[in-house]
Order: sequence, then structure tokens, then C-alpha cells
Amino acid sequence: MTRRPSMLTGTAGVYYVAYQLAARGFHAAVTYGNAPTVDLLVGLLDGAAAISLQVKTSAWAERNRGRGKNKGLDHYEWEIGRKAASICRPDLFFALVDLKSRSGKMPDVFIVPSDVIFNAFKPYLASRNARRLIWSPRISDVEPFKNNWDALHNYLEGKNQTSTSVSLTNV
Repeated sequence: MTRRPSMLTGTAGVYYVAYQLAARGFHAAVTYGNAPTVDLLVGLLDGAAAISLQVKTSAWAERNRGRGKNKGLDHYEWEIGRKAASICRPDLFFALVDLKSRSGKMPDVFIVPSDVIFNAFKPYLASRNARRLIWSPRISDVEPFKNNWDALHNYLEGKNQTSTSVSLTNV
């Protein structure tokens, strides 16, 4: 089997996340590279609140450690661009996709707030030598984010409630 170009891996991740969002009742608009740090604009159906989503995709993010009987799942790996890692905004989330290529299993998507990614790379961002940034969270550290689509819904609903109460007080 030939190796899939990384561009197609990234595209598969963006469209998989867009599909999952639409199936869950969100508007999901692909930016097609027109927004440098945003792959998807995600909003409530009534347009009352929106967020930005940066999608990072790995054909196979799971990594093992050990040998023989001691070999087991240890962590995940996603390459995060320097530019994306340096942005910390409450309305920016990362969708980290593990396609699980050639396994026959459904992909997993980890919905991670941008501050988690930013704080993971903060010590390295000042160094010009850090060109390739790999986020390698332990399984237990990243499990709360796994397929947690409610995080987006909760944030958007909270943002909607805040903007509604501000609008009502200005009337």
C-alpha cells in the first residue's frame, strides 16, 4: 500500500471534524486556507456564537512503549505548528484527529482548548531552534478531551448566554 501524502491526511481530518460537527447540529465552515490559524469556523445554528477550530491530524497518533509483554499504549503524538502553538485565545480550540489509518476503527478527535497547547509549548516558543513542535500527551492526560464535543457546545452556549445578557442590558 502506498503512503498517503500528509496534505491528504490533513484534509481528511478537517472534513471528518466538519462532518462530526454538522451531525451534532453545529454550522461548520471550512476556511480552505484563507485563515492562517483557523481550519474551521464553528457556530450555533442561529449564528448567536462562533469559535475557531484548528485541526491537526495524524494518520496514527497512538504510540507504544516497552517490549514484549511490557509493550503498551503510552501516549499520542501530533505535530503542532509553531504559529498555531503560540496562539492562546478562549475562542480557539484544537481538534486533534487520530485517523487510526488501516485499522478499520473510527477516528478519535480530541477537543483541546488553545491554552492547553500554548502552555505545553510556552517554554519552547522563545527558542528559534524549536521548529518542529510535537505534542506528546500521556494517555491519562488527554483522555478527558477524547471525543468531547460537549466542550464546544458548552463554550458556545456560555458565549451565547453572555452576549444575550449584554444585549438585554443595553436595551
